[in-house]
Amino acid sequence: MQLYQVQLVIDETLLKMHANRHRSQARIIDFADRSQPIVVDFRDSRKYFKCKQYDGSPGLNWIEFCVQHEGALNFSENPQQLILDALFKAVEGEEFFPVNYQCGQHVDTFLARSCKPALDKLFQRRLSIEVVSGIELNLSVALNVAAYNRSQISPAVIISQVIDRLMDHLETYDGVQGVLNLSNFGANPAFNHFIVRLSNLATLQLVCKTIYNNDDRRRALKGFSLAQNQISDLAPLKLFGDVDYDILDLSGNRLSSAKRLCTDLERFRAKQLKLADNPLTKKSQYPDCLEPLKNNFQIIDGVPFDKLYKTYTPLNYEIDVDCDGMRIDWTNKSTLAQFKDSPDWHAFLIPDTEREIAKELLFDYFSISLHPGHSEFYPCYYKFDGGEHRFLVRSCFDQIEHLVQTHNLQLKIPQLVTIGDVQEINYERSIPYYLRMNVSTFKQGHIEPKQIIEQAVQKRFNAINRVLDLEQFQLTEGLENMIVLMSSPKVLSSILRMSSRKFLGNCIDLRLGNNKIVSANNLRTLSLLSSLQALDLGHNWISELSEISSLGDVPLKSLRLHGNPVCRKYSLASEYIKAVKEIFPTLLKLDDVDLSSRPGLAPQKDFLCDTAAYELTGELFLKPFLREFEQLDQRVNMMRYYTDQSLFTLTSSYDINRCNRPSSELFKRINKYNYHSRNLLKNSLDTCRVNVGANDILAVLMQLPVVTHDYVSLQTDVMHYDSKSVIINVTGMMRDEPDLLLAFSRQFVLKVEAEGLGVGKRERRMKIINERLNIMNPTKKQERDAFKFCELLNETNAKENEGEGEDSVDVKEHKLLLFQEITGLRSRWCTRIVQEEANWDFKLALEQFLRMESDKELPNDAFA
Repeated sequence: MQLYQVQLVIDETLLKMHANRHRSQARIIDFADRSQPIVVDFRDSRKYFKCKQYDGSPGLNWIEFCVQHEGALNFSENPQQLILDALFKAVEGEEFFPVNYQCGQHVDTFLARSCKPALDKLFQRRLSIEVVSGIELNLSVALNVAAYNRSQISPAVIISQVIDRLMDHLETYDGVQGVLNLSNFGANPAFNHFIVRLSNLATLQLVCKTIYNNDDRRRALKGFSLAQNQISDLAPLKLFGDVDYDILDLSGNRLSSAKRLCTDLERFRAKQLKLADNPLTKKSQYPDCLEPLKNNFQIIDGVPFDKLYKTYTPLNYEIDVDCDGMRIDWTNKSTLAQFKDSPDWHAFLIPDTEREIAKELLFDYFSISLHPGHSEFYPCYYKFDGGEHRFLVRSCFDQIEHLVQTHNLQLKIPQLVTIGDVQEINYERSIPYYLRMNVSTFKQGHIEPKQIIEQAVQKRFNAINRVLDLEQFQLTEGLENMIVLMSSPKVLSSILRMSSRKFLGNCIDLRLGNNKIVSANNLRTLSLLSSLQALDLGHNWISELSEISSLGDVPLKSLRLHGNPVCRKYSLASEYIKAVKEIFPTLLKLDDVDLSSRPGLAPQKDFLCDTAAYELTGELFLKPFLREFEQLDQRVNMMRYYTDQSLFTLTSSYDINRCNRPSSELFKRINKYNYHSRNLLKNSLDTCRVNVGANDILAVLMQLPVVTHDYVSLQTDVMHYDSKSVIINVTGMMRDEPDLLLAFSRQFVLKVEAEGLGVGKRERRMKIINERLNIMNPTKKQERDAFKFCELLNETNAKENEGEGEDSVDVKEHKLLLFQEITGLRSRWCTRIVQEEANWDFKLALEQFLRMESDKELPNDAFA
């Protein structure tokens, strides 16, 4: 009892000390922001220290808080930050805005008002808070230290005003327009006189409600940035559920609970979610813990959601390639035989200190060296580490033996070289590598390739449409930790056997595009897919029709070969169609073209915005234009493409410093382009290099070097097309003879100069009114792929192979072009009349045209 009375005396003494101190601190706080000053006079104040309760109600007047740290945090990097972190943690979930925060040597002070729930929580803690370092700090609280009136500072009102201003000025954020940027919200200059923390749930709730209640401007929002706000709870974002946004940036916060995050964002949808620099991303369960959000967001921190999952590899956690297993290289390859029956993992290690070889190319090179008749080869758990490409394989000893004994552990690097006038691929360059045999036993949870592939195939089958879509099969979810070499006949055959067993008579459409397939002659298992009607082999590496001849027994109705090298070997669509139909007589559709519709001169190319403009990107304009440009003695004839008002500009952005071997000779060659180059970015007065009129343009063209275009690399795009004008853009590779590879883009604006020409009076003449040529450095991929394929038939060997008679390909093509020039018809109508109705009899074809024109059988869109 006596101890209790002593404690009461001590507490009363402390209160009197604080009261005396407060009386000496009576003051006026003027924020100079048009708000009325706060007069702190302590006239009717009540003071509390180490108490669990207070008398009466705090009311609406100002309360003063004193944090008694006694200098214990003065050696910390940011004492105020530590105190505020502890303070907001103590009042978590309650609205609390410290006003006029003042730091002192022993005591920090601030004011607050209208904060009864937060005040109650502090009293429940006996007016003490605990900072991160474990130090406990006492608070003293003085109620009613200053009267409040409506003209004084109001944090809630100022926050609403700031939100209104930000919503009036939405930003472009990471390329997304219309984003409300609340990054580091508390640092806004409008909050200089009070503390705002979005980490406080009540404050975040206030901000979200303010945004949500502003209906008109809220509808314009495309996303939010809440980065760098120390947020750990996102419950208020539920207000914005069931709307599709473009971006939500939560990076640099304190999000640590995946369960809470997934609950809070359960109804929030956006294309992009940014989570970098949150504790959550450092946990072992990440990113698997985000699985519940897979339908809410497409991209997480720049990575597509379906590719986000960590690529676990035993090479990181279980295997030390420096000491585990037995090393095999060219010096001891005779010892390989002892591993013939081993079920363990074996490591391939390919030195590449400069990382010159990309992952995809590495396995392309390996696919060249594999034996087509040996076991399936599935590289697993790839990683690049220590200047080496590393991956694991198992259960493929015959392939390993083939690579060791036949190729001597040398990875062949194919290179395209020119010998005389012929381009060939040689394999003189190679990279030595070595193995580590038996680096790890096979354990539960490790990859079982065939099981993974079977699951991937199942995901690709659409039972409703009966389509098995294996296009770009490597990108299938679940294959992140293994490489499926579809270019390997064994692997491809195995996958299709698996497919035929699973889907048998249910599959009518099989899609194998973009898989680097070089031959389909091993796909006899397709005959087991008894209902198969359509096969897509587009954009693979098939170079001869003989590589698919064994599929002739499959009664296909539709076949797609577009994008394969074999398509470049035919000058006329009719010849191409005839060759394919000899193998597939039941075919009704080829390369998405209905064969019953009498298709025209050439198959449809990519990237056209209007199919009516197709002829301009082929034989009607672009191809003859580029052919004439390639021959210096023919360039003089190019004057017919221009008028006296035509404009031509050339820009050269080629940087010789990016070349492997810069030289004075290279500088001289590039200077031929630089001399005519125009760059307003470097010189806003550089207008003299705008060439006007056919004569000036031709004078420039005649000074440019002789080049050869890589027609396989060309990509054409019709940017605009109507009855009066057309804009054509072409990009690709060309060779400044004899050996300088250049990337280029060329844009043409063509305008109709005359109409009512030709026999049918429906032909139009177009001229170039504006042309821009840009010369650039090629990318490494462009250099690698340039002139990889060449056309089978040029004008010379066409005559040698086909002869110059009436039935030669060259003569037939000439007839078609001449007929098109005379009549103004589109190529497909020329082919229909000359080939199919007149059987290449030119006179009969003209008579047929006149009859059809007279009988009005030709629609308007038949004419170019």
